[in-house]
Parts: sequence; structure tokens; C-alpha cells
Amino acid sequence: MTNHINEILLALTDAGVDFVVGGGVAAVLHGVERVTLDVDLALNMEPANVEKFLVAMHDLGLQPRVPVPARDLMSPEAVRRMVAEKGALVFSFVDFNRPLRHVDIFLRQNLSFEVLKASAQVIFVGGRAIQIIGIDKLLEIKRKILPLRDKDLIDIKELEKVKRSREKPSG
Repeated sequence: MTNHINEILLALTDAGVDFVVGGGVAAVLHGVERVTLDVDLALNMEPANVEKFLVAMHDLGLQPRVPVPARDLMSPEAVRRMVAEKGALVFSFVDFNRPLRHVDIFLRQNLSFEVLKASAQVIFVGGRAIQIIGIDKLLEIKRKILPLRDKDLIDIKELEKVKRSREKPSG
């Protein structure tokens, strides 16, 4: 995994932010060999947790990609408006000086923290416990993407291989 992704995950964990990693980074953490640049997260949207997240984003030099106040993430109504009126799937934070440093917060209910936490598993990165979406849930989400992109088809195939290898009886 790239240094900027490790840096982001460790900074969020060290700041005490409650989140679940999804998307390509979760696939990589499950063992899929692929390149991914952004960090997709389901964030616990409790105001105190969002506040910790926003401080961490600021400390990392990441800021909202769009001209919308990041504190709007603390308002369930504002988030509903972003999804309903703008068709937003994520709220993005980016380092405009180093654009590879990019974090997307899932906004849709089907990718909410509560939904993804229910299937989450813990892995260790840099000695810190990180919650990632479970492989079955990740496969379910990937299969529902419309239209399926080439990278999603590859992820599905590779995640299925990882899952099969984990299910093989040892001995």
C-alpha cells in the first residue's frame, strides 16, 4: 500500500476517528493486488467523531474538493440534501498540492458506517487496528455497481479468489 494511504489511515486512527475502510483500499487490505489512489471511508457521523475527522483532515492538509463547508457532514439534513439534490455519492477531501492524497466519505445510506461496521473486520496497519469492510459485503457492493467497470470485474474475481483461499481447510 502506498505511503500516502498509510499516512491517512494512521493519522485518522491516531486521532481516534471511528471509520470503516471500503473501496479499493479495502480490497488491497484483503489481499487483492491492485493500484488505488483514494481512500474510501464510511465515517461514524456522530458530531464528536466528525469533529475529530475534520481536525485530522486539516492536520493532513486535506480540504473539501467542492465549495461546501466540511462541517455540513455533521448535519444529517445537509447530507440528505447533498445526496438528493446533487446526486452526491461521496464527500471528497483532497490535498490540492499533492492530489494523490484523497479521501472520499460515503454519503449514501447503503454505504453508511452502521451498515459497513456490521460486516467489518479488524486488520493491523502500522501496529494500529483498522476496521475494513468484510470481504462478503465488499463483494456484494462491487457486484451491484452499475455499470460495472473493468476494475470492478477484476476486483470481484480477485476477491473471490482470496475468499476461496481463506475457506480452504488447512491440514
